[in-house]
Amino acid sequence: MSQKVKNPEEFEAPITEHLAELRIRLFRSLVAVIIATLVVFVKVDIFFELFKEPLRKVFPDLKLVALTPTESFFTAFKIALLVGFVVASPFVFYQIWKFIEPALYEEEKKLVVPFVFFTTVFFISGALFAYFGVLPLAIKFLLTFGYTQLDVEAMISVSSYISFVVRLILAFGITFELPVILSLLARLGLVTPEALSKFRPYFVVAAFTLAALLTPPDVVSQVFLAMPLIVFYEISIIMAKILYPRSERSKENQV
Repeated sequence: MSQKVKNPEEFEAPITEHLAELRIRLFRSLVAVIIATLVVFVKVDIFFELFKEPLRKVFPDLKLVALTPTESFFTAFKIALLVGFVVASPFVFYQIWKFIEPALYEEEKKLVVPFVFFTTVFFISGALFAYFGVLPLAIKFLLTFGYTQLDVEAMISVSSYISFVVRLILAFGITFELPVILSLLARLGLVTPEALSKFRPYFVVAAFTLAALLTPPDVVSQVFLAMPLIVFYEISIIMAKILYPRSERSKENQV
């Protein structure tokens, strides 16, 4: 007997549904970021002063300059976009979770609140670490080096300075998400503590490579980003051992 061929739409429906769901989640996240950005833009001068504070701490007399007529406007927009993303990040992380939620078991779905909470907390913690710790040290080192070693007097454009600050803050914010992501993957049984331990030497190299790509080209920023990455990786291994499902471990032992 010949087998009945199923309607291709039966295969395509799940894919189209996933794509439609992804489009909706992305659209909602984008709208949230845009709204938050516009709200922040109204009071962007307050945030601009906050962004200038790390520079003001180490070089209080140094003034930022605008080299083109449009530079100040686009710099203000860049600040509003970053702050708007941070403000909207809990909603964005929630949308990410809701997209992957249908593929999870009921027990795994209970992780939504911890996931949104910890991703938000760790991202903001990384941003604050960069703002209060790394930025003043990096600025002082770079400008002092130029002045003492090369006899170069600093005249920094507002765009280049804000780009430097934004890049560093985003790099640290994303880096601080590592324990949350790896812990979640371990809890879902997608990675094992043993695999993370074996990958440790390669991760150290990857950490410094990633730090060189994400941060401005100075040793201070790169070291300050690579070291937390390595520390967080070790924390992730410990968390993976705690959170890895016992059922998965039992299956591995039986094999």
